[in-house]
Amino acid sequence: LREGKTSPISVLYVAPLRALNRDLLGRLEWWGVELGLKVQVRHGDTPASQRRRQAIAPPDILITTPETLQAILPGSTMRRHLSGVRFVIVDEVHELAQDKRGVQLSLALERLTKVAGEFQRIGLSATVGSPTRVARFLGGTRRVRVCRRPYLKDSEVHVEYPLPTEEDEQLARRLMISRKSAARLRRVRELVESHRSVLVFVNTRDMAEILSSRFKLWDKASGVEVHHSSLSSAVRIEAERRFKAEEIKGIICTSSMELGIDVGSVDLVIQYMSPRQVFRLVQRVGRSGHRAGEKSKGIVITVDPDDILESMVIARRTVSEEIEETLVPEQSFDVLAHQVVGMCLEDQDMEMSQILKIVRRSYPYRKLSAGDLVRVVRQLEDEGMLWVDGTRLRRRRAAWQFYFDNLSTIPDIKKYRITDIVSNQTIGTLDEEFVATRAERGTNFITKGETWTILDVDENKVIVSPASDPRGAIPGWIGELIPVPYEVAQEVGRVRGILAGEFDEEQLMETYPIGSGELSIVRRYVRSQLKRSSLPTDSRTVLEASGDKVIFHGCFGTKVNETISRVLASLLTARFGAAVGVKVDPYRIVFTFPDGKARPKLILQTIMDLDTDHVMPILRIVMKRTSLFKWRLVHVAKRFGAMRRDVDYQSISLDRLALAFEDTPIFEETMREVMLEKLDVERTMDVLAGIKNGRIQVEVVQTPKISSMASSVLGSEGFSDIIAPETPLMEIMAILKRRLMTKRVRLLCMNCLASWKARVEEVDEHPQCPNCGSRFLASLRPGDNQTGEALRRQRGGGRVTPSQKELIEKARLAAELVSEYGRKAIMTMAARGIGPQTAARILQKMHESEEDLLRDIFSQEKLYARTRRFWD
Repeated sequence: LREGKTSPISVLYVAPLRALNRDLLGRLEWWGVELGLKVQVRHGDTPASQRRRQAIAPPDILITTPETLQAILPGSTMRRHLSGVRFVIVDEVHELAQDKRGVQLSLALERLTKVAGEFQRIGLSATVGSPTRVARFLGGTRRVRVCRRPYLKDSEVHVEYPLPTEEDEQLARRLMISRKSAARLRRVRELVESHRSVLVFVNTRDMAEILSSRFKLWDKASGVEVHHSSLSSAVRIEAERRFKAEEIKGIICTSSMELGIDVGSVDLVIQYMSPRQVFRLVQRVGRSGHRAGEKSKGIVITVDPDDILESMVIARRTVSEEIEETLVPEQSFDVLAHQVVGMCLEDQDMEMSQILKIVRRSYPYRKLSAGDLVRVVRQLEDEGMLWVDGTRLRRRRAAWQFYFDNLSTIPDIKKYRITDIVSNQTIGTLDEEFVATRAERGTNFITKGETWTILDVDENKVIVSPASDPRGAIPGWIGELIPVPYEVAQEVGRVRGILAGEFDEEQLMETYPIGSGELSIVRRYVRSQLKRSSLPTDSRTVLEASGDKVIFHGCFGTKVNETISRVLASLLTARFGAAVGVKVDPYRIVFTFPDGKARPKLILQTIMDLDTDHVMPILRIVMKRTSLFKWRLVHVAKRFGAMRRDVDYQSISLDRLALAFEDTPIFEETMREVMLEKLDVERTMDVLAGIKNGRIQVEVVQTPKISSMASSVLGSEGFSDIIAPETPLMEIMAILKRRLMTKRVRLLCMNCLASWKARVEEVDEHPQCPNCGSRFLASLRPGDNQTGEALRRQRGGGRVTPSQKELIEKARLAAELVSEYGRKAIMTMAARGIGPQTAARILQKMHESEEDLLRDIFSQEKLYARTRRFWD
C-alpha cells in the first residue's frame, strides 16, 4: 500500500451501516495521514460531486457498504479502479453472514475477482457463534484461516431483580406505573448515576421510548437520551456526540448501538429484560470496558421469574462464550436473480456455464444445481430482464433499472400512522409487516405503553380507539422480537429441574451470576408450579388443561414451539372442522379449542400418530396460507422484478398472487425465507420423535386454576412490564369532548340564510341567528357553501337538482335538532360519520348525563370507522 500509487483502489473496507462508515472514516483518516494514504467513504448519502472526484482520482482505501459495492461494480470507470483491489475487509462479518445482505455480498466478491483477480479477504467480528462457517462464508471455496481471541476477557455479567421500596411506592404514584416498574426504573437510574458512561439496551424501539419517557417524566435533567433506528440520523448522531463528549451519562438504545460505532469509553452496559440470545448480550456487554485495565461489565435488569431464569442462563453462556450457531442463508433465488442480471450488465454476452462457475465459488451457492440456475434465468426472461440465446444470456433494456432498483435486499417497509379516533391525534407508527400479518379489525395491540383496538386500516393509517379490555394484547413491535434459541430454553428447563430438588445454593450462584434474592424468587416460582401442576423441564413436557385451553409446556425455544404449534393446530383444525387457536412463547404453546372443551389427550394422541416425514409437507401447506407468507411473497416478487417496487400490498389480491407464482422460483424462495426465519423443522422432528420414543416424558394435568408457569402466557403473553392498565372511560370521554368542542362548524340560518363559522365551544347553549334572531339553525361542515346556495336558488324559483334537494332536507333536519337540543345537537353532528339522521337517533335517547351522550357518540364513531369503506 505504501508504494506511492494513488490509482486504482487497493483496499475495500465494507461495513454494514452508513453510521459505521462515517465512524471508520474518522478513525482511519489519522492513519491515512501518517502512512500517506488517501481514505474516503462512499455510500448512498455521498454527494454526486464527491463521487465524480473519486472517479477521477480514487482513494487508496475506500470505505463502503454492501449495497454501494453493488452499485459501483457495473460502472466502467469504477470497475477500472477496482481492478487493483488487493485486500477486502468486511467489518462486523457476523451481522452480514446471517442474512441476504451477506449472500449478496458473497456474490459481489466473486464478481470482483473477475475484475481484480484473487485478493485477500479479512473478516472482523467480536461475536461469531460458528467461526469456521463464517470464515467459509467469506472465503467461498478458498482455504480459510480463523484467528481467535477471547471475546469478553475479564468480563462481569450480573442478573438483578430490583425489589420495590417505600421510595418506589411514591415514584409509582407519581408516574402512574406499578411498584415493580418503579423499582426497575430507580435501579437503572442509580446505576447510570454511579458510572461514567452507560448504555441501556432494550429489545424494541417502543421499550426504548417508554423507558426514555418515564425518565423524562421523573426528571427532565436525568441526562439520559434515546437512540433507535426509527429516529432521524441527525437525532442519533447528536445523541452519539453528546454521549461521547460526556455531556450526558446514558443512552437508552436498541440494536442500533450494538455495532462498533465510537461513542467514547463506556464503563457499564445495562440490559433491560432478557436479551433473548447469547450473541446479543456478548455484543452489547462488549461495548464496555475499552479503557486500559477496565473490565467489560454488564447488568441485566429482569422483570419476572421467567425473565430471571432466561437471563441467568444467557449470562452464564455469555461469560463461557457459548454463542449460538450462525446460520448462513443458502441458495437464495432472489439474490441470485439480481446478481445474474448484474453480471449481464458487466458483460453483454454471458455463458450460462460461466455464470454457474462464478456463483458456485461463493459459500451460499456452492451446491447450486444447473437446473435451479436455469429456472431463475427463465423467470428473469419471463419478466423481460434477459433474453436467452441457447446457453448465452443477453440483457434487455429493463435490466438496468431492475438492477439499480434492487441494490438492497432489505424490503422498503411502509409505515402506517396510528390515529386515535378519540383525540384525532397521531400516536405513533406501525410497520407494514405488522399491518399485513396481524392488523385485523378488533385486534388489541400495545404501543407507547398503552393498549389500543384496531377499528380500520386505511391506505396510510391505522384507526384505533383505547382498548376496553387490555388483556391478551400483542405488542405493536411483535415483529422485532428476537427468537429465544433452543439451547437457551433447554438450559432454562434444566435449571428448573435443579431448583425443584435439593441443591447447593453457593455452587449454583457461582455457576449462574445471580444473587440470593433472585435465587429465592425463581425457587418460589418453581415450587409454586409444583403445588398446582407438574414441572416442565428440558426432558419433561406438561400438557396442562384448564377451561377451553391446553397449555403445552415445552422448553424448546421460539422457533421449535412455533413449528410444533403450526403442525398440531393444522391437524387439530382438520379434525374439528373449526379453527383451533394458538399462542406461542419460548416455553409454552396455548391451544384454544373451538367447542370450549380442552382435550390434552387428543393433542398427545395427535403427536403419537404423526409420521415425522409428514411434518415438512404439512408446514408447506400451512405456511403458504399465512398472511406472513403472502406479504413476504410480495417482497420476493419485487426483488425478482415481477412486481413494481412501489406496489402496495393492499392494492392486490394476495391469494391470487400466491396462486399465480406457485411452482416458480419466486414461490420457492418465499417459502425458504419464511421457513428459515420463523421455523426450525429439523429440531422439531427431533423433539416429536423424542416424545414418541419416550426420551421426552409427557405428563397430562387437569387443573381447576391455571399454574404459575401458565399464567404468564395466558394473562399478558409475557409482556407484563409494558401493558398499561385500561384507560379509564371518564378520561376517554374527556378527550372526546375536548376534540368535539374545539371542532369548527358552519351555522346556517334557515330563515335569513346568514352563515358563519365558529368552534362548538363558542356557540351558546341555545344559539340564535345574530342577524334575525331565529333559532332554526343548521349545523354544517365548515367548508359547506353548497347548502346555502341551494336554498337561495330554491327560494328564488330556480331549478334545484336531486342532490341539492337532499342537501336542503338534511339542513332542515339538522336545524330541527339544533332548535330542540341546542349546542348538544351541534356537538353530536361535529363527530365523524354522524349526520342529522344518526344524530336524531342518538339525541332521542334522552341521556341522563353528558357522559352517556358522549358514550353513544363514541360508539357511533367506532362503527363508522369500521364500516366507512362500504359507505357511498
